[in-house]
Amino acid sequence: MPNTPKHPTPDNKPLTSPELSWNEQGLPVSQQFDDPYFSVDDGLNESRYVFLQHNNLPQRWQHWQGEFDIVETGFGTGLNFLMTWQSFAASLKQATDNDLWLHYTSIEKFPLNREELQQAMALWPELDEFTRLLLQQYPLPIKGFHQLIWPQHKVQLTLVFGDVHDCLPQLSGPVHAWYLDGFAPSKNPEMWRDSLFRQMRRLHAMHPGQPATVATFTAAGIVRRGIRGAGFEVAKVAGFGRKREMLAGRYTQQNGPELPPPHWHKPWLLNRPDQQKPDEVLIVGAGLAGCSTARALAERGIKVTLVDRLGVAQGASGNPQGGLYVKLAAGDNAIHTDFYLTAYQSSLRQVVNVLGRGEKEGQWHNCGVLQLAYDDKEARRQQKFLQARSYPEELVQAVNAEQASRLAGCPQTCGGLFFPQAGWVSPAGFCQALINHPNIVFSQHSVETLSHNGQNWQLLTSAGDTLNSEQVVIATAADARHLLPEAYLPVKHIRGQLSILDTSLVPDINTVLCARSYMAPSRHGLTCLGATYNLNDDETQIRAADHQTNLNHLTDFGPAWQQVDPESVVQGRVGFRCTTPDYLPMVGAVANREAFIESFRPMVKNAKQVPAVTAPQLPGLWLNIGHGSRGLASAPLCAQLLAAQICAAALPLSSDIQEALWPGRFLLRDMIRRKIPEAL
Repeated sequence: MPNTPKHPTPDNKPLTSPELSWNEQGLPVSQQFDDPYFSVDDGLNESRYVFLQHNNLPQRWQHWQGEFDIVETGFGTGLNFLMTWQSFAASLKQATDNDLWLHYTSIEKFPLNREELQQAMALWPELDEFTRLLLQQYPLPIKGFHQLIWPQHKVQLTLVFGDVHDCLPQLSGPVHAWYLDGFAPSKNPEMWRDSLFRQMRRLHAMHPGQPATVATFTAAGIVRRGIRGAGFEVAKVAGFGRKREMLAGRYTQQNGPELPPPHWHKPWLLNRPDQQKPDEVLIVGAGLAGCSTARALAERGIKVTLVDRLGVAQGASGNPQGGLYVKLAAGDNAIHTDFYLTAYQSSLRQVVNVLGRGEKEGQWHNCGVLQLAYDDKEARRQQKFLQARSYPEELVQAVNAEQASRLAGCPQTCGGLFFPQAGWVSPAGFCQALINHPNIVFSQHSVETLSHNGQNWQLLTSAGDTLNSEQVVIATAADARHLLPEAYLPVKHIRGQLSILDTSLVPDINTVLCARSYMAPSRHGLTCLGATYNLNDDETQIRAADHQTNLNHLTDFGPAWQQVDPESVVQGRVGFRCTTPDYLPMVGAVANREAFIESFRPMVKNAKQVPAVTAPQLPGLWLNIGHGSRGLASAPLCAQLLAAQICAAALPLSSDIQEALWPGRFLLRDMIRRKIPEAL
């Protein structure tokens, strides 16, 4: 069942090392498969011959419009990706349409570390420019989806670490070219199983009419028959160098008529059949969610109008400092952990891309985040987390009280978990930097109503003006309920009050500290402390009692903080977080409530009886809300997801996470639970 949390059990086993050795020619060799990663003769030109030439890519790119999607099985040293990037960069200079965008998805079960990849690619100095850019963003060896983007190059890499048979079912497509790489079937038969070819067929059945090609270095019969079974017309062609033959083909749906996409995929996760990349999009709400979405769309060449009644980052996203980190689950809630871990790493890359490397007095500082085990309950949670999960120390590491004291710069009575790559960010500064793009225009408007005239959405402002757009994104947190009264949005807002201290009157710290409250190192002579958590509280005024609540939490940060004078509080700020019942954001298309209920009414009687119909949604209306207090970590990845959905492009994360964020999940859940009278 899609939206009820019957989520997969987390796979806590660490990724396996590729067990490399280096032969006399300096080439990397897999000890596990007793096979080199690329040709002894000329690996670079072999990759060009097999994958570029036999997928006919440079010629196709000359006249391609929009996103071109490649899927590779076996990232290895990154050689195929880097030589593809080099060729794509050359094609961009000659393309007849500058709308071209390359999305390259690669799956790797045994990822090289950064040093191994650098050593391998040193063999190809002509790719140095692209290798350097890859190494700057190359992820830690953590299972799951990793999103790497170079918008100035119009290149996006979704690097998926895991077994190909687990990862391919999580891809959404479309796929325009396949690189079937990996070690030879005789060396690695496990990869070339039937499930690989079934997933190829599924992805093309979900996107009928999309042209696709395939190429692989091998000519083995098991591979030829599998590709043919996936619907491709495939043939043996001359191999490269001393290799006699290889395979290449094109998708022809040669197995006969396919079932429509809803039979292959959950219907509420499919784009509308007529969905195409728009020329312009209007976004309501200029907080982290809205500004991140604006940037993701603008980088794809879409003109964005961003409107907000208060200005940019004037709501909950306007705090002077916020901690960029995640509190990973200690239990078995795999979806929460997978999403926030993926989102956190994506956000770190985006912050670096937009704000730079992290200077103390700038808009962010990568000073690390220390989650203190401030009481017995939190200590047990952290211990359970460490026993259940295995992550690289570059991501998170356990520290004792002595180590925590050195990191914090002041005495600590307990240890905790330290995130060395994390730190604090100025949300307002980040938002301003995100919308500093030629494709984004900001306009201060108070939108009162939203209606559809059969072609466009019409937004009536308080000044009596009407804004029109075919595509609209609502990113107004809990206020989305006022603009979308007919939508099913069971969100709530939670008041948070921040206390801002005079740094000269309090101890100094070197890293972000998290306990019952969080506190960031000083910036411009001020130290941020907060924030309170008040449910069903609409008070906008600063309250002395809430300042005192924040001050009471200072005891979590060690003995130096025991006696802080209330006079040290010189400012305060109130914001309202928007949360959902399952504490995950709501990102995606807005369901047409009445039509959705009618279409999926059979599931009220039998939740397993999923009608094979396209889920009704309001045309061109999208949602990005519900980030709670984690927007710094979650907003950039959610923006990339939404941009891909709006452009009907391949998604940058797993189908499981897409479903977990789908805005209609609560509507369907409560239909099945018989909580919606009109569905009975």
